[in-house]
Amino acid sequence: MKLEFPYTDKGAATRLVVIFTGWSTDARYYADCRPEGWDVAVVSDYTDMSFPGIPEQYTTVYVFAYSLGVYAAARAGLKAAVKVAICGTPLPVSDLYGIPESIYLPTAGNLNEANLAKFHLRMAGDRQTYMSMRNRLPENPDIMRLRRELEAIAEDARTQDATGYCFDRAYVATADRIFPADNQLRYWERCDDTVVVATESGHAVDIAAIIEECVPHRESIGKGFSCAGDTYRQNAIVQQEICRRIGEILHSRHEGRQSVESVLEIGPGKGLLTEIWSRETDATEATYIDLCELQKFGCAENERYITGDAEEWLESTEEKFDLILSSSAIQWFADPVKFVATAARRLKPGGTAIISTFTKGNLRELDSVRPSPIIYHDAEEYLQAGEMEIEQWERTLHFGSAREMMKHLHDTGVTPQPQERAGARKPLKLSAMPKQLTYTPIILIIERK
Repeated sequence: MKLEFPYTDKGAATRLVVIFTGWSTDARYYADCRPEGWDVAVVSDYTDMSFPGIPEQYTTVYVFAYSLGVYAAARAGLKAAVKVAICGTPLPVSDLYGIPESIYLPTAGNLNEANLAKFHLRMAGDRQTYMSMRNRLPENPDIMRLRRELEAIAEDARTQDATGYCFDRAYVATADRIFPADNQLRYWERCDDTVVVATESGHAVDIAAIIEECVPHRESIGKGFSCAGDTYRQNAIVQQEICRRIGEILHSRHEGRQSVESVLEIGPGKGLLTEIWSRETDATEATYIDLCELQKFGCAENERYITGDAEEWLESTEEKFDLILSSSAIQWFADPVKFVATAARRLKPGGTAIISTFTKGNLRELDSVRPSPIIYHDAEEYLQAGEMEIEQWERTLHFGSAREMMKHLHDTGVTPQPQERAGARKPLKLSAMPKQLTYTPIILIIERK
């Protein structure tokens, strides 16, 4: 495999999107896949399945694999915070789960410039889409190399099992004429931890739009919660319940009010949790960090307010704290599991971290109408961050109408992010929206010995 950084200077950011390309495409095809604040690497040439590895400076990696690149990504086995398959499966040549042999093998054996053009037309699905994507395809394709690549993938797949690599999300194009949609769905039905998203298009889906759906955008998140500033407190029913439970945990572990030197609160917002921990804790110093500018809480003798990215800040600081708290915030982070591990390292001896978020299945009623802006993680994934206690439960809210449900989302800041690309998806119909929402809170309790 070949790894390139065609759009950015390698190392310009600490977060990296890795795109495993589809067969017969190169870096030009993905030129508009440039999420703000992230470097982009493109992997191609699957005649040799050896993956070169990525530079160590990248602390967070997202993998997006397209078409036959899904198999290549699975073979590479790259450890990543988020892994997304697009129009492909880890079984590239399969009558049931991939491209049928009767199509794949003749494509390789009969490949020439004319047949490659026909392939690209089938990939597009219609002539209009084909004409719009032509300028992103290789100008002078090496037919012999492309043939060898198809043959190498088929040969490798006969002897190697790539099905153990778990993707978080799989996009399936319902009109796919390359990887039959039924075969893709049949494969992903076997993967309990993979969320399937159907998109009404041919094989040439809007990959940039998919990346935008999956990569967190700090500005959009901050804007959503800023707009909900006046309505959040009275509408955040489940979030209030979580904060009360964190207060109970604090109280029970210290048999009443405790005194600490330093508290760090991540994403305090309007101070729901702040009010509760300040009733249970006397703090000499308190540090608050949020994407939005915060009000002054006055809960400690000395207070510090930081507006910015909590993941990057906690990773870069050497400070340690007696108590680290966060409620209903880290699900918006680029790598929540890594953040929890970092928080554990930032505890003083005897310190405690209590962090709440939401796990897989959160707001699942919305899954059928649009992809979630968040890729959630389960308890087993958080346990990879180290030893901890975990509490989790479900809470379903019922609304009188779909309009009331949508208002609840808006008033609590859970608005779609980022802005969708024009034409990427059909507008949502209110009649298709649910009248209930299920929340799946999880509380992580870490104590440093």
